[in-house]
Amino acid sequence: MAATTLIQTAHKIFSLKGVFPAITTPFNDKQEVYYNKLHDNLQYYEKLPFSGYLISGSNGEVAAMTIDERLQVLRNVRQSIDPRRMIIANAYCESTRQCCELAKTLARHGADAILVMIPFYHRRSLSEEAVLAHFRVVADSSPVPVIIYNNPGVTGMDISVDTIIKLAEHPNIKGVKDGDVAKIASIIKEVRIRGFDFEVSQGAVGYFLQSLVVGASGAIAALPNILGREVCHLYQLYKDGKIDDASNLQLKLTRIDELLKLSNLGVAGMKGALDVVGLYGGPCRLPLQPLPPQQLKRIRDALVEEDLL
Repeated sequence: MAATTLIQTAHKIFSLKGVFPAITTPFNDKQEVYYNKLHDNLQYYEKLPFSGYLISGSNGEVAAMTIDERLQVLRNVRQSIDPRRMIIANAYCESTRQCCELAKTLARHGADAILVMIPFYHRRSLSEEAVLAHFRVVADSSPVPVIIYNNPGVTGMDISVDTIIKLAEHPNIKGVKDGDVAKIASIIKEVRIRGFDFEVSQGAVGYFLQSLVVGASGAIAALPNILGREVCHLYQLYKDGKIDDASNLQLKLTRIDELLKLSNLGVAGMKGALDVVGLYGGPCRLPLQPLPPQQLKRIRDALVEEDLL
């Protein structure tokens, strides 16, 4: 299998255009990865016009998974989806050396690109030089393109536009996932001035249309787990120039996205929402707790009110 996936990866053109759901990792009641349910969810997702998938991200509970589990999830996803679709695998590790080794391993097992986040345990000691060194060294060693994952809500560090532009100079750092529309606009402006081969992806569907308008390529986000058809439709409406229709749909999606995000429902909220829409959410890994029934009702009611359920 490894040889086949490497050949597929080598001939795949890197692009962040379109919608990439940051999929959850299903667990059973014994806290084990539930591969059958992962396959079932993917069979539904494969009917939608996704460009690919992000696996083992924050939404995939990467901090609670072993390396072996992350690789097994990657292998299962690779076997379950259309080989033309990209797999972005999170290569998060707390040391640059570990991240380099994991990047190579992920590529061998079928990842088309890797997502790299700042190692944040020692964030108070990380200068800009340290951040630049981490991403550049990983990019030097990675067989597949690197995407910067700017996630200040997790890392406690917000990578500046200047730092991202410096990283964009590297030939193997091909994009960034960010959620700040103003920052996205600034990055795109600078990238265009310099002529870099570098794409920007929105990390929150609540700001998807705004980001497309300023030049984002697409979205790598959690909401497509439950509303993939609608998020892809929004993307197509924008491409077709139907901005009024896209705006109306954006308002509906923003309410759900903000409910899940601003209420701090987190992964438990997304997994509860998956159960509501008829896919498999299931439990989170401890110490994350299940969603309280009243919060699950809020999600269901909001989906019904917006005619999304």
